[in-house]
Amino acid sequence: MQYSWLPQERREPIIREKPPVVISSSRFARIQRNACQAAKQEKLQLQSLRDEEQERLRIGGEELLKKFNGQNLCITQEEECARELKQHEEQILQAKRQAEKETEAARLEQRATRQERIKAAQKLLEQLRPGPRELQCARLQSEVLRSVNAQREVQEEYSKARQRQADMDRKVYQEQVLRGYEEAKKRHMERCQQLEEHKRELLESIVEREKQRKATQAEEMEQARQERDRNAKQLKDHQEKEKELMASKQRQRKEEALASLAMSEQCHKRLQMLEEVEQVQCDVHNEAKRRLEGMKRDRAKERVQQRIRRNEKLAKELAPRLHYSADEDLARHSRQLEEMRKAHSAEQAKKRQVREQVINARLAIQKQEAEQARISRKQAEEERLKAVELRLQNDLTNVKFQRQQRQEQLERMRDLRRQLDEQVKRRHEDETRPETNYNREAQLEELREDAFFFDYARQLMDEASSKGCPLKPLIRAVGQYKNDNRIGAEVRVPRHLVTRLPMGRRTQGDSQAEGKTKPPKELEPNAEKLSQEEQQHRLTIEENLKKIEALVLEEAKANVAGKVASKK
Repeated sequence: MQYSWLPQERREPIIREKPPVVISSSRFARIQRNACQAAKQEKLQLQSLRDEEQERLRIGGEELLKKFNGQNLCITQEEECARELKQHEEQILQAKRQAEKETEAARLEQRATRQERIKAAQKLLEQLRPGPRELQCARLQSEVLRSVNAQREVQEEYSKARQRQADMDRKVYQEQVLRGYEEAKKRHMERCQQLEEHKRELLESIVEREKQRKATQAEEMEQARQERDRNAKQLKDHQEKEKELMASKQRQRKEEALASLAMSEQCHKRLQMLEEVEQVQCDVHNEAKRRLEGMKRDRAKERVQQRIRRNEKLAKELAPRLHYSADEDLARHSRQLEEMRKAHSAEQAKKRQVREQVINARLAIQKQEAEQARISRKQAEEERLKAVELRLQNDLTNVKFQRQQRQEQLERMRDLRRQLDEQVKRRHEDETRPETNYNREAQLEELREDAFFFDYARQLMDEASSKGCPLKPLIRAVGQYKNDNRIGAEVRVPRHLVTRLPMGRRTQGDSQAEGKTKPPKELEPNAEKLSQEEQQHRLTIEENLKKIEALVLEEAKANVAGKVASKK
């Protein structure tokens, strides 16, 4: 009985093949007939569809013919030429418009580029004035100082690191020396103890070895005596054995000598008998060979005689037939010559005909090539004339375009010259105006330069501080500029010279030109505007100076903090 929890034997699945299908011959014929019928039906259906398409096309063609009443739907060559000419003209116009647009764009771009270059040149000129130029030099010096300071800091850090490493190495070396000294001291003490123990052991071993040496000497002497006795006995036995062996060898040599003499006599007799037998065989062989040679010579002579007799017999039989065969050969030779002449003449005629045909064909080809060359030359001449005409048109268009560009350039030059003339005229009028205060204008110009200088210096200082460059060269340049232009210099009156007494008052009639003077508004019409501009420039200068002082203070604080940190 099998249980489900016990291991079961694995049963192999049994695969049974399907039984073959058995049909009758009538059914097989019906299936085959139906299969062929489906292919035939498909072919008939395709043929019917093709016929329907052909009929539909025919009906459509008839309708088109009725609709256009036999008109030709293809365009003529003249219409095609006119269309191509129109397209060519449109392309030329389009190219002209495109060229004009590109020219205008290039002109605008050139104008913008020129203006940008002018602005850049003006800015560069402003920077190359004495003040900004010195600032640029100071900026470069500050960058150099930054690199120098960085190098110095790196060197200081490197020296500090080397010093720290040297201190650490010194400490490590001291520790190693102390540790080595202690270890050496310890090893020395251990070595001393070991030496004491070794000495004691050596003394003990020396005493024991002396005792052992004496005992071994006694034993060796006893063993040597016993060995001598044993060797003497062995020598005596060996001598006796050698004597017996020598006697036996002598007896054996005598017996061997007698046996060898007997054997040598037997060998000599045997050799004599062999020589006699060989001599007899040689004599018999020579006699047989001599007889064989004689028989061969006789046989050869007989064969030669037989051949001679046979040749004579054949010559007698063939003598009348040789005369008859010579005539036949001559006739056959003449016939062959005639046939060869005929064949040669036919071959020559055929070659002549072929040569004439080749010549005629070559002449026809040459005529055709000449005609084609004439046609191609004519076409090339026409194309050349067209190309010349087109090139002339292009040159004319180019000349017109260049003339137009030249006119536009001249107009621009005239406008620019007109503007410059107007500017010169206005400047001349301003300079020749009697009520203009040129000193005030010069002062404003100096203020503008000062404002630009301090603004530029402040920008450079900001950049230098952001990059970490020292501000000392820039501070020196700013101080030099202030000293040269007396900026920030005040006239201070000592306290003991300050007085509050009036030195006099202007009264009516003091000056003869009092009535002739004009009011300030008439002398300087733009005084208010100039005063506002002056105040604005002064405020700008003060603000920039404050910012510069703040940057200098920050740098000083940073330097002090760095020095303190380095000392620590």
